[in-house]
Amino acid sequence: MNRATFRALFGPPALLGALPVGAALTALGLGLTGGGRWLLLLGAAATAGALLLLAAVAESGNGSASLAPRPGRPTSYAPARVHGVRVVHAGSGRTLRDSDGRAQGTLFVFDLTVVPAGRSPYRVLVRHPLDVQGLAGRGKDGAPVTAVVAHDPEEPWRTVLPASPPPRERRRARELAAAPGPAAPPVTRTGLPAGAPLLVLGVLYAGVVVALVRAAG
Repeated sequence: MNRATFRALFGPPALLGALPVGAALTALGLGLTGGGRWLLLLGAAATAGALLLLAAVAESGNGSASLAPRPGRPTSYAPARVHGVRVVHAGSGRTLRDSDGRAQGTLFVFDLTVVPAGRSPYRVLVRHPLDVQGLAGRGKDGAPVTAVVAHDPEEPWRTVLPASPPPRERRRARELAAAPGPAAPPVTRTGLPAGAPLLVLGVLYAGVVVALVRAAG
């Protein structure tokens, strides 16, 4: 188990967030083991609701778009090539071809190849409600477009576009525009899928509680 998986499974957000899931599964488990029909129905309804929420979390968290770096984690700047910028609907992800990104409920999606120092380049989609570095509309004359990203070196799928990168990093991005473009595979996330830690911990919580109740009764 790598550090990212360990933090996802045993970090405070997961430990606390799994409590409602554990409560729903506990009610279901007690109902199935003789706790009464009302408890079984309550547990079944609560478990169904919890599973629907976890499915929504998994769907939103396992797309191709990047995530923000974790608070308190070290981040590094890196130049990136911009392959394209589009505007999408924030809810559905549908591309809005006639939108300039100023309307509410829209996001910019930046298709980038990040070129970190001393590491292999990787390709990633970064979503942001604003075009913070003025990338939209550039490159129509065929000139290369570059940007500056901030990313977690250990979890490169956690990549964002900072609004005010340091001047030194801007110079590195301009230098990248004149260099040959490297081929880069899309970055892939590792560890547990989004929502999985809550389900795993919820099952553990429920198993312990049901076992204790049955042992005491």
